[in-house]
Amino acid sequence: MSTAPLQILAGSNARARIETEGFHPGLFHTLLGASGGPKWFVLSRLDRVLATEFFAGPRSPIACLGSSIGSWRHACYAQTDPAAALARLEHCYIHQQYSDKPDRHEISRVARGCVEHILGEHGAQQIIDNPNWHTHILSVRSRWPVAHDATVPLALGLGACALGNAVSRRLLDGFFQRALFYSGDRSAVDFPDTAAELTRLSTANMHQAILSSGSIPLIMEGVRDIPGAPPGAYRDGGITDYHFDLRFQRPQGLILYPHFYRHITPGWYDKPLRWRRITGAALSDVVILSPTDEFVASLPYGKIPDRNDFQQLTEQQRITCWTRVCELSERIAETFAEAWQKGSLAQLVQPLP
Repeated sequence: MSTAPLQILAGSNARARIETEGFHPGLFHTLLGASGGPKWFVLSRLDRVLATEFFAGPRSPIACLGSSIGSWRHACYAQTDPAAALARLEHCYIHQQYSDKPDRHEISRVARGCVEHILGEHGAQQIIDNPNWHTHILSVRSRWPVAHDATVPLALGLGACALGNAVSRRLLDGFFQRALFYSGDRSAVDFPDTAAELTRLSTANMHQAILSSGSIPLIMEGVRDIPGAPPGAYRDGGITDYHFDLRFQRPQGLILYPHFYRHITPGWYDKPLRWRRITGAALSDVVILSPTDEFVASLPYGKIPDRNDFQQLTEQQRITCWTRVCELSERIAETFAEAWQKGSLAQLVQPLP
């Protein structure tokens, strides 16, 4: 049984190009980042290698598209010192501290503090000015009946949304409008199924855009009236685009997708709907970097961290566990970096199912 920590999975067109051209940064014009909160820790050190080594040389701009923790990670990529920004994200996310029964206000306050810590004094301007990383932060603007934070009507509205989504993902439009915050002169991505409301990133809205992308309904407060965007309550972009359905319009070239899993679930409400997982032609241009089952089995508690750890572990157990997962994720980063330096990344590529 293989004990390799990293698997590289590629769609048909991506495999053909890698076989012809080799595995190099110039293949990729889009970087994708999924929702998933602490699941990100298995990718923590890989992100540092990608941001500071693999993509360090001269290259064409890359469109970074992320929701929730994916957008938080990309906000680190686009800063002048991405390794330091990613280290700040890792530390502040691990060391979140709450009272015994935190409410939405407290959780939102801690998250705001984390965003401020990630960006520091100059991070927002650095993201806006970065010519190589074109940042795209995905949130959703809430429609009635999920536009306010009162628990009962919001819960009822979310329940109706789940029922509608089970019938068709298009019915999400009645509850949430995609909202895309972007850097650069124009957005490099678009969603043909349901267009996103576009807002250019600025120093006035950067913090709120990043925060809104991970503002989970019923857990956190909606982020209201973001400067430059239509008025309303903005929430977690993973509601519509948890792992993304990959049919969005983007720059020519391949998609690099550091991911927690080998499967792709389009929206948050699609998690129990296995038939909604993305397969076939939509994966043609995708290259997924993800941990192997053997690596996951070696982690504390034998699983990738998730938000249930807040309830199932004591604070110190959670901090110890998450810290250890980040340390172990060095194995994934080292495997990628070593294979890249040896010119053998292409040999690790396997076909996507």
